[in-house]
Amino acid sequence: DNVPLFDLRYNINHIIFIPKYNVLHCEIPKAASSTWTVGTFMKLADELGVPYRQNKEHERTDFQKYFQIKNMETFNRILEGDPVSFTNVRHPFERLVSAYYNQVQSSGKTFDQFVQSVLMTANTTQNKQTYFEMNQHWRPYNTYCAFCNINYKVISKMETFNDDKKRIMDLLGLEDEETRLMVETGNTIESTTRELFRN
Repeated sequence: DNVPLFDLRYNINHIIFIPKYNVLHCEIPKAASSTWTVGTFMKLADELGVPYRQNKEHERTDFQKYFQIKNMETFNRILEGDPVSFTNVRHPFERLVSAYYNQVQSSGKTFDQFVQSVLMTANTTQNKQTYFEMNQHWRPYNTYCAFCNINYKVISKMETFNDDKKRIMDLLGLEDEETRLMVETGNTIESTTRELFRN
């Protein structure tokens, strides 16, 4: 069982399946995950029959749980149905820099200290398949998306995000709204990453 259907540490699901659109989506934190889950799929909550939640704080997690894949038998059946499967990735260094500014910088830790702590956790983790000891915002991609088990129709990249998103929405038969949430891309993050990793 090398497919991470459930994240034990964070009590959430990174791989979800929405039957109405036959879409299998693997969410990778700090790689446009908010844009897809919150900015696209959660807008369809009423249409998809997701129960209304009073508690906005847990709305995203509740949405993910609603579309969680219960077990490997269900997962294999979904794959047999040839779903529109996709995920979005970004350069690992850019993802680290984005995570640092979004999650760590306010703690007073320098970028070098942050990178050292990430490497130390990675080297001492007990399970090299799940890396559950690592924070989800910089855990390796393969711990979420089971790339060896899922033949993704689209692996979108931050560099081509808008074109990739349009293609995915076309495959799903949905209108593409120009919604991007919490996405640091372009020259700013690219040059910042280059500068930080030069040292």
